[in-house]
Amino acid sequence: MGRIKLVAVVVGVLVLAGCGGASNDEHASSGAAAPAKQDSGAVGKPQAPAQGKSAAQGKSAGQGDPTITRAIIKTGSLTVEGDDVSAMRQKAVTAIAGLDGQVASEDTAGDQDGNITRSNLVLKVPTKSFETAIQQLSDIGKRLQIHQESQDVTEQVVDVASRIESQRASLDRMRALMTKANTIGDIVSVESELTRRESDLEALLAKQKNLSLQTDLATLTLTLTEKGKPAPPEPKKDTGFVAGLKGGWHAFAAVFSALATAAGALLPFLILLAIIAVPLWRFRHKLRKQPASQ
Repeated sequence: MGRIKLVAVVVGVLVLAGCGGASNDEHASSGAAAPAKQDSGAVGKPQAPAQGKSAAQGKSAGQGDPTITRAIIKTGSLTVEGDDVSAMRQKAVTAIAGLDGQVASEDTAGDQDGNITRSNLVLKVPTKSFETAIQQLSDIGKRLQIHQESQDVTEQVVDVASRIESQRASLDRMRALMTKANTIGDIVSVESELTRRESDLEALLAKQKNLSLQTDLATLTLTLTEKGKPAPPEPKKDTGFVAGLKGGWHAFAAVFSALATAAGALLPFLILLAIIAVPLWRFRHKLRKQPASQ
């Protein structure tokens, strides 16, 4: 009986060991299968991002780089001659008005009879109509001289716009600090810095406006002369001993005037110093003599 019980116990232990081994084998097989499934999924997944990346690259290549509007300042000068300067001037003013331009300044001269013999006009025309203005003004007479210049200020325009944006953001931060200032010292400090930055912003805005005006409107200097009459000669400069003597005299007069001005400015202070210093000097001199007399 005892043997039968012992055999039954051994059989039970063997059966339990076999069940445990089968369970462990199942767990091991399932654990090995799971990584394999994950690996297959990891291999198949990256294909979709690769396709999306290539599509994005193709889209960017199709769009191309954004175009930049260049900011150009155009200036020029034009000399035209004709029989009637007054008529040419009127045609020039009419042509510029037709291009939405204007006469910025004018210097017109004539003879003793009142006839206009020369006229200098500084014209402002839209930059897009600059070449058209030159062509129309050249047709009012015989063109003698032409000069054109172009200056690209795109970097300056972009830089000023960026600095204005940064300055405005800085002002917003300073205004936020102003609301949090509690002491008088903090308020005064923030107000001072706020005023300085507002002044800097106004200067940047003025510069931006000036650049905008220069790029929107081109400057053209038009000189109209009468046919057959040369331009007035430039005044001759004096040279030689007399010219040197005149220059030296003018320099001496300028230096003497400056010294006289400085002396006049110092004279009240010198008088006041003498009023104070002379009595003190006498009093000190008197104190020195007293011991000697005793």
